[in-house]
Amino acid sequence: MINVPPDKIIIRPPVESYSVLIPVTGGCSWDRCKFCHTYRGAYGVIQKYAIRPIEDVLSDIDDFANRKYHGIPVFLAGGNPTSAPTDYLVRIIKYVRTKLQNVPRISCYAKALDILRKSDDDLQKLAQAGLDIVYMGLESGSNKVLKAMKKGTNAQSMIEAGQRIMDAGIDLSLYIILGLGGKKNSDDHVKETARVLTEINPTIFRFRTLNLLPGSELWKEWKAGDFELLSPVENLIEERNIIANIGEDVDSQVFNDHISNYCSIETDNIKKDRKRFITTLDKFINDPKIKSMPRKNLTRM
Repeated sequence: MINVPPDKIIIRPPVESYSVLIPVTGGCSWDRCKFCHTYRGAYGVIQKYAIRPIEDVLSDIDDFANRKYHGIPVFLAGGNPTSAPTDYLVRIIKYVRTKLQNVPRISCYAKALDILRKSDDDLQKLAQAGLDIVYMGLESGSNKVLKAMKKGTNAQSMIEAGQRIMDAGIDLSLYIILGLGGKKNSDDHVKETARVLTEINPTIFRFRTLNLLPGSELWKEWKAGDFELLSPVENLIEERNIIANIGEDVDSQVFNDHISNYCSIETDNIKKDRKRFITTLDKFINDPKIKSMPRKNLTRM
């Protein structure tokens, strides 16, 4: 397996597909999640965690500026760039704002542990420098599921990290993985995820559907018969019940914007559109074609 340096980008959010991509870190500082094999061979390469030299990152920004990549969103790439020192990130964000004109959005992935290790002053510095939004994997609000998946954090830590990000003035987009509890922990996954979303009320939350990456620890458990996957309709039932159980004041944007999903409905305000969302999901759930639909079984994130 080839080891690739941190200037090679392995993944980025689908919403950043037309953005300027600037690698800041390589790999993931945690890299132990049972369901994830992204930096351990899922894409045919291995990438160890590393923070790129600041001079290299600034040089990349200069290159985009010289090629006049103005007016385009910028994604600071890496599994969790927020693991890097705050002053390092502030310098990069300010340099982007200086060198690239009319940047509508600067974003990056974040891990809850990274956020909890930063002070409120650190987070405010990132916001003031021009970091607009971070994408954070909640995955589940269930402590049972988070522990089983070796996420390295718990529901209360997720709530605290999410609230602190938003209090600093940075928008928050959370990922939820449907089916992550398997059949055994599906009910707890639904109930507790709805509770955590209610506590945070993030700017956005996005649904993803669990697909097993060959070679991952969870894939091995499934092969051994120790993890039972949900069917497409069971994943839709989880989504429906999460939406039905979030608090009445949750007004997040909600998206199903990933190839893994079995529906593509979205809203810019779930408080306003909750009834429509649930009605649409109920129609899908009761559709005979969807009830008999096979799993996609994707082998990449």
